[in-house]
Formats: sequence, C-alpha cells, structure tokens
Amino acid sequence: MPKAYLTIDDGPSEHFRDLVDFLYNRKIPAVFFNRGNHMEQRPDDVIYGIKKGFIMANHTYSHPRASQISLQDFKDDVLKTDAILEKLYQQAGVQRPGKYFRFPHMDRGMGTAFVEPQGLCAIYKKAHDHFLTVGLNHELGDINAQMVQRKRDIQKFLKAQGFESLPVKNVNIDWYSNTEMAEAIDSLCTCSTEDWGFLERHRERKGLKSVEDLKRRIDENPYLHDEGSHHIILAHDMPEKPAHEATIALVSYMTEKKGFVFLPIEPAPKSPVAAPELFQP
Repeated sequence: MPKAYLTIDDGPSEHFRDLVDFLYNRKIPAVFFNRGNHMEQRPDDVIYGIKKGFIMANHTYSHPRASQISLQDFKDDVLKTDAILEKLYQQAGVQRPGKYFRFPHMDRGMGTAFVEPQGLCAIYKKAHDHFLTVGLNHELGDINAQMVQRKRDIQKFLKAQGFESLPVKNVNIDWYSNTEMAEAIDSLCTCSTEDWGFLERHRERKGLKSVEDLKRRIDENPYLHDEGSHHIILAHDMPEKPAHEATIALVSYMTEKKGFVFLPIEPAPKSPVAAPELFQP
C-alpha cells in the first residue's frame, strides 16, 4: 500500500476548522504551512488545530516569491511569521515540535527551479516536466549566478534560525533523493494534488471541469504509485469553497480508493489535549 506525508499550504482559511476536523476524524496527520497574515486573522483556529495534534509551520507572512524581493525583506517576512507561531504554540500550551518552513510558490530563490544548474540532470528535467510544470505551474526557466547565491543565502539563514528539514523517511524517488531536494532545509514535495486549480482565477486556464479530472491525474502519475518510495503530498487550505471541497475530495480519494496511508512526521507534537492515536499509521 502506498504511503505518504500530507502537507497543506496557505491557511488558515475560513474552512480551516472544517479541514482539521475532516483529517482528525479520519486520523490523517498533516503539517500545515500557514501564512503569517492569515494566522493573525484566525489565531483561535490555529490554536484549535494545534490542540488537535496537527503541526503548524512557516509559510512566510505575506506569501512573497523569494526571487523577487530583497533578501532582507524575505528574512523579515519569515521571522515575523515565526514569532506568530511561537506565540500561538505558547497560548495553546503545546511544545512546538520543530521549526519547519516551505517557500511560497515553491520559489526557493531560483524562480521555478528546485535545484542548481549542475543538478539539472535528465531525470530531474523529466520529473520537472511531469510534476512541476503540470502540478505547480512551474515552467523551468533560466537560472543565473545571482539566483543561485540567493538560494544558498536563504538556506544558511534558515539553518541559522533553527529551521530543519521536515523529518520524512524513505522518500526514494530518484529525482528527489539524488538531488539537493533531499538535503534542503526548506520543505519540498513530490506530488501536488493540483487542488489550487479550482480557484476561480486558475480554473479556466487549467481546463478543469470537475474534481474527477484531478483524480485521473492521480491515477496516471507514474511516480505516485511507486511503493518503493514514500511520498510528500502538497494540498492547500483555500478560501473558495469549490477549491476547499476539491482538497477534501482528493484526500478522500487517495485514502479510500487508492489505499494511501498518511504517515506522521517525527518527532510528533507533545500536546496534553491532542489524541496520540491520530499519529499512528
């Protein structure tokens, strides 16, 4: 049976509690990479999620592209969000399990590229075409020396601030495990559900008629059904109801129809009110 880690970006939206309850009732663990400005608007919802045993992580404050703002502004955005997370964990009375970070738009400072030019092997390029161009709307662009240095500087900054790689295991897909993706301080992924395609501004361009279109893409994904590797799934917590419903439908499809088991990351949160059984695979 395929196994994966579920990660959810961009919350908390107005549907956040509904999504938390959906996952909690099905004992599906997840890491929420939340925006700082959204957490400021819904702090009680974040605390609710923490107390249910879910991990809350950093997705910057204002969701900027790391390659398009100054390095200092990007650092400030990360630190502002980290301070919000620390406060919310304290208010929840829960020990923060770790400091995890994901770049908005998966822009690591090199635009649409995940790896430096010397790492752009044929295997990675094939995966980029299949996964990043389709799943994340990332056309592979040119990478210059300044962009590479920006990426390296941000990695050093994240490490110095105590951020750490998301502790996933057995992610053995060659274009992930044999490139710098596996060693990154930031949290990457190996599959996007493409639920973001149901946002109104994207839906027409993506040509999506129903969630069945995305279910078929799950069926046809050649990497996702490699049971020799665990997977890191990217989904979203989005304010538009059709997109929210698509997220729930796709997670349900993966567990109920495709037999996926979603795994907890380690270390698990230590909460006096969280249900430990949620994190048992």
